[in-house]
Amino acid sequence: MVKYRTATPNEREECIDLANYAFRLDFETLMPKAYNKNVDSSAMHKVAVDEKGRLRAQVAVFPEPLTVCDYTLRTGYLGTVSVHPRARGEGHMKALMDMWLEELRNTCDMVVLYGQRQRYEYFGFTLGGVKFKYFVGEANVRHGLRHVNDTGISFSPLFEIEGAEAFAHSMNTSRLAYIERNLQQLPLIFNSLHQKALGVLDKGKLIGYLIVNEAGDEISEFAVANADDIARTIKAYRGYSRAERITIVTPEYDISLNTALGSIADDYVIENSDMYHILDFANVLEAYLTLKLKTTGIVQGEFSAVMDGQPVTARVDADGVTVERSAKPDAVVLNKQQAQALLLTQHSRYMAVDVPTGWFPLPLFWYKIDKY
Repeated sequence: MVKYRTATPNEREECIDLANYAFRLDFETLMPKAYNKNVDSSAMHKVAVDEKGRLRAQVAVFPEPLTVCDYTLRTGYLGTVSVHPRARGEGHMKALMDMWLEELRNTCDMVVLYGQRQRYEYFGFTLGGVKFKYFVGEANVRHGLRHVNDTGISFSPLFEIEGAEAFAHSMNTSRLAYIERNLQQLPLIFNSLHQKALGVLDKGKLIGYLIVNEAGDEISEFAVANADDIARTIKAYRGYSRAERITIVTPEYDISLNTALGSIADDYVIENSDMYHILDFANVLEAYLTLKLKTTGIVQGEFSAVMDGQPVTARVDADGVTVERSAKPDAVVLNKQQAQALLLTQHSRYMAVDVPTGWFPLPLFWYKIDKY
C-alpha cells in the first residue's frame, strides 16, 4: 500500500538520490539553494512511499514570495518531479501533483514550473509569460557601440568582492518585480542551474553583476546600478568573454536594458517564460497590470470576466489600476484554460473576448536562478 505524505528530515538524502537517479543529474550541484548539504528541504517534498518504506516518487514546491509594484504575491516554483523507473505508470505523479495543488489552493496565488506543455496542462498549467532574448555579435558591438568608452570596466567572481551579498540583494529588491532572495543564501541561489555570478566593476568599484552560463555566451540576468553603464558593460563583456555571439535574456518590463539592446542587437525573439497555474486571478491581474502600466504602458479601459469561477472586474484610468472581486452581468465566462490563455499568452489576440488593446499577455517572467 503506497502512502502519500510530506517527506521527513531523515529522508533528505533519499529525495536527492531519487532525483539524481531519475534525471541522471547531480541535484546537489544543480540546485544548491535546495539541496546543498547545509540546507534541509525535506518539507518541500511530497513523496510516495511503498510498504517497505522506499521512496517511489516525489514532487517538490520551492516557496518564492514575489513582489510586483508593492503587491505581495504568494508563489511557489514546482520541480523535482521524479518517479523511480520501476514505479512509472502507477499514478504516483498525478496523486502527488493533485495533493500539492489542493494544499496550495488557499495559501498561494500562483504556482510556476518549467516542463513539457501537454504533460502539465493536465494539471491546469499554461505555457506563457514573456521573455525577450537578444543576440549580440562582434559586429554589433564594433559598430553599434563604437563611441562607447568601456575603459575601467572589469569582471570578477561576484562573491569574492567585499560587500557583494548586500549589493546584489539591494539590486534585486530595487526592481519593480522580484522574487525574494535570502541574503545569507545568495551564493547558493546565484549558482542555481550551473549559472555563474560575475561582478561588474568600474575602476575597482562594484557597479553591477551578470549571471552567465558555463560557456559564458548567455547572460540570464543583467543588473547594473546605473542605466548609463549598460552599454559600457555589454561592450566590455563582449571582449572579456570572447564569445562570437552573446545571448542576453531580459524581462519585457526592464525598459533601460531593452532600450539599449534593441538599439544594437542582431536580432531578438519573444518567448514564453514558464508554465503558470493561477489560483487567485484578481491578485495576479492587479499586480501585473500595474507593472505593465508603469513600464511599457497600457490604454485606459475596463474588463470584466468570471475566470475559473472567480468574478473579476479590472479598470485602468488616470488613477491607475483597480481590480474588484465582482463581475458585470454580461461578463464573459472563461474556464481555467481559457482564462490563463487570455492573460498569459500571445494567442490572447486571437480569442473572441473583448479586452482593451495591449493589456495581455501579462509580463510574467522568472530569472533563471529563481527557477527550481
